Amino acid sequence: MDTGLPVINVSAFATGAAPGPERDEVAALLDSTCRETGFFLIDGHGVDPATRAAMFEAMRAFFAMPLADKEAIAIGKSPCHRGYVGIATEILDDKDTLAGDLKETLDTGGEHGPDHPEVVAGVPLFGPNQFPDLPGFREAWEDYRAQVIEAAGRVQRAMARALSLPDDFLLDLPGGETMYHLRLIHYPAQRTFTPVEGQLGCGVHTDYGTVTLLADDGNGGLQVMRRDGAWIDVRIPDGLLVVNLGDLMAIWTNDRWVSNPHRVINPPDTDRYSMPLFVTPPYHAEIACLESCLAPGQQPAYGPQFAGEYLMSRLDATHSYRNPLLAELNG
Repeated sequence: MDTGLPVINVSAFATGAAPGPERDEVAALLDSTCRETGFFLIDGHGVDPATRAAMFEAMRAFFAMPLADKEAIAIGKSPCHRGYVGIATEILDDKDTLAGDLKETLDTGGEHGPDHPEVVAGVPLFGPNQFPDLPGFREAWEDYRAQVIEAAGRVQRAMARALSLPDDFLLDLPGGETMYHLRLIHYPAQRTFTPVEGQLGCGVHTDYGTVTLLADDGNGGLQVMRRDGAWIDVRIPDGLLVVNLGDLMAIWTNDRWVSNPHRVINPPDTDRYSMPLFVTPPYHAEIACLESCLAPGQQPAYGPQFAGEYLMSRLDATHSYRNPLLAELNG
């Protein structure tokens, strides 16, 4: 398999940075990359190595806890899709196997109190997180989340410029606040949990939102399908993040930019840990083809979507606690 992804430095788009000519160069590189492959590596992202290391240490400590302690904050106990997801209780690709993905996760999002307007209105996906009772865990989470959201802002500014939009277009959408969901993932080694036929650590899927930023521990396993159908192995060099596009960005750009299928194969003898930040437009934002992505006489390939409704439909389809059929199959 082919290996490697292009590296794009997004430091020119840091919050508060003065605009300069390098922004156009970065945007042009990003556009050409996204037309060919919806994945790339970034540096100049602003995530401190010590902050990243502390988050990996905290997540390893969480996943090493007894199952009963992890289940105490199970996602099914949350009104807003926050908490622990056990091994084989999520199916991201139900076309090839009915076996759940060979991974466990801790799903987190914004920390919304009872007075938050969206909580008061009963909007799905808004509410409090469920955190493990581990010293320093929440502090590590807060520090990393803040820094990786800044990295996401840099990427989104570069994307907006590449699409001939104001730099902050994707950060200032109407319909509420941008949704940032940080997921902590543990893929056990295959020698620990032997896969059944067709079972992967993470089944073939595309991401749902605008963009995803991923850090992993360097143990490999992530594979991406190019537009020509070939699978490539992706290894993330130390200090870099992987960025990939989601379905809503493909809708926005009328498939000018691709939302690539990808999967994870568990390493045979080593546990794998990763931390994707999923970025989704505001819950009430309408996503429709951008004028800059529609040629004269061309029609949009997709109808308009509301970001929150689309995200909810995908979560309902893949999580057993939200889908009685999946729960029965994996029960």
